[in-house]
Amino acid sequence: MRIISVKKGFTSDHSSTSYEFLAVDKALGKQERAEVASLSRRAAPTSRRVSFVYHVDGYDIPGGWGTLMEKYYDVMYREDYDWWTLSIAFNTTQEQIFELEGYEFDGVNDLGVSIDRVGNRAIVSIYCRIDMSYYGNDYDEYDEYDDEEEESEEAGFIAEDKLLNLLVQIRQQIIKKDYRALYAVWEKYGYKDDDEFEIPVPNDKKSGKEIVNEFSRMLEED
Repeated sequence: MRIISVKKGFTSDHSSTSYEFLAVDKALGKQERAEVASLSRRAAPTSRRVSFVYHVDGYDIPGGWGTLMEKYYDVMYREDYDWWTLSIAFNTTQEQIFELEGYEFDGVNDLGVSIDRVGNRAIVSIYCRIDMSYYGNDYDEYDEYDDEEEESEEAGFIAEDKLLNLLVQIRQQIIKKDYRALYAVWEKYGYKDDDEFEIPVPNDKKSGKEIVNEFSRMLEED
């Protein structure tokens, strides 16, 4: 079992760090929600979502966000001033995890892709900058006391939050071994003059191309 790594190099003079988590495949039960809520007095998880916000330097999710992706949630984004972490988790085969590791790289200013695994669960993390002029303020107002969703809801749950929804779609592509979004990260932040390091070039296809293009446009050059 590999321990989920801690990404270093993201420093900021901004004192606010925020997280948004979403459970896609399975809603959290009461016990699971209680476990998540115990991490912060201000966290009020619903059966699908939870937010964490820290306004003081040095405070963060106890145990780190990786444990939440391992046990409870399927997509996540973290904003720390201009630095973003996007994370996607799903259960898969060791063969696919090996394929995903081919897209792992540390690029300009530590921006890039990391692949972690815990048992048969892959955790794909993208370290990036986001062009907020593209997204503007088009995020939903998250109601901490949202109605509970039934655990029998179908997989493929869609969030109203635009970024979470995009990550849900990219996650579905990656599950189907479509790695164009990961290649888009390389195109933004990879060292193009490094002839000794190569990222696999995914097959291009019309299906889902608008999703990849939207994601690529969102990523800001560093």
